[in-house]
Amino acid sequence: MKKKLLILFITSLLSVVMLSACSDSSKTSDKSSTTTTKSADTSATTGKTVEIKVMAKDFEYDKKVIRVKKGDKVKITLQSDDGGHGFAIPDYNVDIQGNKSAEFTADKAGTFEYHCSIVCGAGHPNMKGKLIVE
Repeated sequence: MKKKLLILFITSLLSVVMLSACSDSSKTSDKSSTTTTKSADTSATTGKTVEIKVMAKDFEYDKKVIRVKKGDKVKITLQSDDGGHGFAIPDYNVDIQGNKSAEFTADKAGTFEYHCSIVCGAGHPNMKGKLIVE
């Protein structure tokens, strides 16, 4: 009997956590619409400014691959209409929470993974893509 109650309690707790993670975070009273994150290198850029809008919906991003040139100043804006999602590029110290933006300088060439930084439900592990800096 105690084992069944424990399983019921854990299941209920997990359900609450999953449902709260998928709530629409854009309805909070936070008036800040932009989060700026810059890479560690703050030297002058020689590239252009690239603005990228990424849509998150149904546990996927509308862009699986994002390509920029080394030296570009990149502004990524995350738009999520179906709940709380994030967008993180750990190698560039970028972590967007909800419908906001982040800016960084693409100062390292290579391929870098991006992923959802908010546990958003059953499809969360599938929310990833690649940033390619050429």
